[in-house]
Amino acid sequence: MAELRHAHIVTGQDALNRPISWVHVVGVPDAPDWLNGGELVLTTPINLPPDAAGQGAYIQAMANKGIAALMLAVGRHMDHAPEAMRAAAEACALPLIEIPFQTRFVDIARALNQRISNEHMGLLERALTIHRVLTQLVLDGGDLHQLAVTLADLIGQSISIENERFEALASHNIAPVDEARRYTLTKGQTNPRLIETLENHDILGEIRRTLRPVHIPQMPEVGLEMERILAPIVVHGSIYGYLWIIADDRPLSQLDAMAIESGATVAALMRLHQELIATAEANLKGGLLAQLIEGDAARLDALTDQALRYRVDLNQPFVMLMIERTDANVIETGDSSTGRLLLQRRINRLSADGQAVVGQFAGEIVVLASADALPTLIAAIHQHITGIRIGVSGAQRSAATVAIAYTQCRDALHIARRLAMTDPTIPFEQLGYLHTLYQAGKDSLTQNAYAPALRRLGAEQQADLFHTLEVYLDAGGNGVQTADQLFIHRSTLNYRLQRISEVCAADLSNPVTRMNLQVALKLLRLFDE
Repeated sequence: MAELRHAHIVTGQDALNRPISWVHVVGVPDAPDWLNGGELVLTTPINLPPDAAGQGAYIQAMANKGIAALMLAVGRHMDHAPEAMRAAAEACALPLIEIPFQTRFVDIARALNQRISNEHMGLLERALTIHRVLTQLVLDGGDLHQLAVTLADLIGQSISIENERFEALASHNIAPVDEARRYTLTKGQTNPRLIETLENHDILGEIRRTLRPVHIPQMPEVGLEMERILAPIVVHGSIYGYLWIIADDRPLSQLDAMAIESGATVAALMRLHQELIATAEANLKGGLLAQLIEGDAARLDALTDQALRYRVDLNQPFVMLMIERTDANVIETGDSSTGRLLLQRRINRLSADGQAVVGQFAGEIVVLASADALPTLIAAIHQHITGIRIGVSGAQRSAATVAIAYTQCRDALHIARRLAMTDPTIPFEQLGYLHTLYQAGKDSLTQNAYAPALRRLGAEQQADLFHTLEVYLDAGGNGVQTADQLFIHRSTLNYRLQRISEVCAADLSNPVTRMNLQVALKLLRLFDE
């Protein structure tokens, strides 16, 4: 520009590509205290500290503030920038530029600030164009693949869209890709090593906290040879996926940062549309599950055919899952219908590729799944959703036995709660005698001869004798195993067992006595308040 045709670059030649936020004229020695960073600062020698040390500190303070460059008018009060300033600017890689004192600051400020304003306006216009084009794409019924292609063409950078498990949904490449991108294209998902690194650097944590895009610098150690911007795709306040912008032939710009916001919003609208379709489908699935569980005998054949639409053949072995929350905060506040619906949607997405029907019945989330799909489905649910427990029925066959599977799931979870089981998955078939005791009911305690003694044991104010006895009985009377589980010395265990024998008037060395005590103890756990 004409106003700077006589400017002379003293230091910082390699940093001249810094963006300028504004042009600012300063006239006091403590000027750095009044700056925000990013400014092109104009000043004269009379505004500088008089001594070399002060001048060096002045430059250091400017650099610490993050200004774009410092222009110094020379030729009147001094011919060139002082050596102290030159050395400090060189050390800080700060552009220090000399301009003739005849150059009017007002002309430089007006020309550059006008140019900055025009660039900002142009940036906004381009961002609005991108937003308008992407919005029209939604209105025209476009999908995620069309979104990736359109956005990549608009900004000239590669785009990748993934679900919340970082599995690829759509992408479009503009230029050659780096190692991390090649992995995604080959495997259909982001490299787990890269995801782990993003977790360790709290990048994903920041995204989950703020629900905003984050800039990711190059990380060659995990194949990230190009910088990226990663934005969450947010629906109903939950992350449904991620959108990546990958730097190709040029560094990422402010336009890219603005474009990814629009892209993520449009992707969210597309996912929301899919969610609405899924909700309608979920209502159909819920109706199917309700009729199967309630045992509408007249429609079993029709319901069997309907289940086949979801790749669940009720004439082949199938199981039912019932999912409940175990988080402390959910237990304290109550699991709302909204929370259950969100959980149901997450499970539905996780089971979308399998042979399963996900729905709600009587306020519980239930899944009807092919027995062959069970291991993969449970592993996926536990991998991506924490704070839950799954009750699993035994394998069944025929529509008439769906109600049996439902009852088994419900009983399994109830028994797990009463016995304070910590396992995340409770298979009904592994409950064994515990379910038999549960079926015996609360009245079975009335005639049990060992129950009064165990109640007395529970009232003991010394060591936790009741818990010690339960661990001992669960270990089959194995003292070494019991001591290890309780983290106590064997002699301490022997003392407790002696005290238990005295309180209960029972011979713990007798296998029949131990069995009777265990039955009574589990009945108390199941039914005693």
